[in-house]
Amino acid sequence: MEKIIEVKDLTLTYENDDTPTLNSLNLDINRGEIVTVIGKSGCGKSTLLNTIAGYLEPTSGQVLLNGEPVTGPNWKLGVVFQNNALYPWLDVEDNIGFGLKMRHFDKELISKRVNTLLDQVQLTDKKKEYVFSLSGGMRQRVAIARALANQPQLVMFDESFGALDEFTRNDIHDVILGLWKSLNLTFFIITHDIDEAIKLGNRIVIMTPDKDSQLKIVDNPYFNIDSDDINSDYMKFKNDILKQII
Repeated sequence: MEKIIEVKDLTLTYENDDTPTLNSLNLDINRGEIVTVIGKSGCGKSTLLNTIAGYLEPTSGQVLLNGEPVTGPNWKLGVVFQNNALYPWLDVEDNIGFGLKMRHFDKELISKRVNTLLDQVQLTDKKKEYVFSLSGGMRQRVAIARALANQPQLVMFDESFGALDEFTRNDIHDVILGLWKSLNLTFFIITHDIDEAIKLGNRIVIMTPDKDSQLKIVDNPYFNIDSDDINSDYMKFKNDILKQII
């Protein structure tokens, strides 16, 4: 499989800390897959995402994007945060196209790409509305479309759905899986919800409190499972993951 991201012997220790938050981690992310990451609060999930995204500089080791070191944020790596980080003074259309405008894309191309994304996230009728007037689920759809506007090679989600109610979260899951399938995207999803990690991940990365064995990676036989198909084998798989987290 083609590797998009290679995390090699990655260690990150925050200033004034004696213990590394990330300790000699190794992880590959392959083109066209969804990797979910599950672990307790404070285990380093968001630190890992922010280091891959180029927001944090490793203490040692490196992150490679298509074989080249990641030295800072760039448009090839899209990020969707839990608070969505949208611009309240802009409408939906301009929020989605903001990054393209900053990169000086032609207005016609921006409009075409934005309109396509609006259709894909089912927000065409909201394009002229300001984001503060939208529901939480709609704002996250705008944030997803904005991340996709640059056509990044990897899109990362930092507990992006944690504040949504169950029904809205399920709708967003369907949007994510629909985009992944139709556009052949690659996603890296941080979550604290085990069921979400199982539903969305081709592979699941389990982050443990053990700094000597911080990552455990499992193939997921229950990817995109329907709720009607949950059985005792699924529950055993879920409980096995839970035991490794705690």
